[in-house]
Amino acid sequence: MNTDTFSIRLIELIGDESKASFAKKCGFSEGALKNYLNDSMPSADKALRIADVCGVNFRWLVDGIGPKKQDTSEESVYIGIPRYDARLAAGAGAFNERARRIDDIPFTREFLQRKLGRNTADGLAILEARGDSMEPTIGDGDLVLVDRHQDAPEDGIMAFVLDDTAYVKRIRNIPDGIEVISDNRVYEPYRLDHARLETLQIIGRVRWVGRVLGR
Repeated sequence: MNTDTFSIRLIELIGDESKASFAKKCGFSEGALKNYLNDSMPSADKALRIADVCGVNFRWLVDGIGPKKQDTSEESVYIGIPRYDARLAAGAGAFNERARRIDDIPFTREFLQRKLGRNTADGLAILEARGDSMEPTIGDGDLVLVDRHQDAPEDGIMAFVLDDTAYVKRIRNIPDGIEVISDNRVYEPYRLDHARLETLQIIGRVRWVGRVLGR
């Protein structure tokens, strides 16, 4: 990697955006970003993440070689997001740990870049929700797109495994742990204290929901 000019290209990509915002969408801390701007080189996976998020060529980013922009030919317009037969419980049900890849659902590169800040399918997965506990936001049989790079228990709708069962729920951080909330108010929220959090495995943040109308 060309350490002399990497920071210059990084500054170009950040532009007028705040360092905190840029670092968050790339999946690392603002402190790490400041180190990169001071000529500390990121690991290859983090450099790839920056390239994906910004829609630039990895080789251009790290070495300044080749065109800046990624290929925009017709065959690169669509990105297939893998869909698995594992189902998330939005109420009750078990998560199939031996998830089988069924097919890929195509999204345009422009949509992923504009809506999710992503330029590849890396870390993305589509799963099917079951149950009515997240109605009206997510219904029984809806498809949810999960970003597995966002695997910290942050406030928002997350897919997670607890006691060998997978769920999609809204979570909220509280002083003594997290609160698990169903959008369907028929279901009472419950709390997980810090001891219980040791058994919690975050799959990722739910970023998109797809459904069939009129079923």
